[in-house]
Amino acid sequence: MINKSIQKKASQQKSKKSKRSKKSQKRYSATYSIENTVISVNYEHEIPLSFIADRYRDVELNPKKFPGICIHLTPPTPKSTVLIFKNGKMIITVLKKTQNIPKVLAKIHKKLSVIDIHLSSNPKYEIVNIVVSVNLRKHINLDIASLVLEHSIYEPEIFPGLIYHVYSPKTVFLIFSSGKVIMTGVREEKQIPTLIRNLGNILKTHNLLETEGY
Repeated sequence: MINKSIQKKASQQKSKKSKRSKKSQKRYSATYSIENTVISVNYEHEIPLSFIADRYRDVELNPKKFPGICIHLTPPTPKSTVLIFKNGKMIITVLKKTQNIPKVLAKIHKKLSVIDIHLSSNPKYEIVNIVVSVNLRKHINLDIASLVLEHSIYEPEIFPGLIYHVYSPKTVFLIFSSGKVIMTGVREEKQIPTLIRNLGNILKTHNLLETEGY
């Protein structure tokens, strides 16, 4: 009976430790969100910008200031800004979810088809930049980080964050002492978790994080 009681208490203590460990991991795990995605689209034929601007009040065209037209899309279409140029190229920005690219393209195609401008239903496009905000939930000593991290720049009198360059894949991290990070230059969404994990490992290796938490 005594042995069973001891085993029971040991089991309960192990369970409590496991729960505390899981709570700690949940509490201190890094979080991130995509703030902006920039997509380059090429229709490979000219687009009559003045014709479009003359027929839509919500289309901005001012050739003296900018060589393209600007269209702001709002819900239910995914919120985004579309820049269209005469040479058939287009830039989509302010888009947070890459899976919404086809929806934005479909909306533009539909809008222009109403005024008898028909664009290719399957244009070439590529993601040229994804901007990600990350919270490591740990204070980071930027003075020390600037000394031990290669390819980093820290000039607090000019900018409050440390600029850290990674070249494979090419990415720039703006790291702040609060543990907040802005990641830019990413081209594939699937790379984001690995890049954050790698950054966490580097900071941990150099003892730049207060505690484990990514």
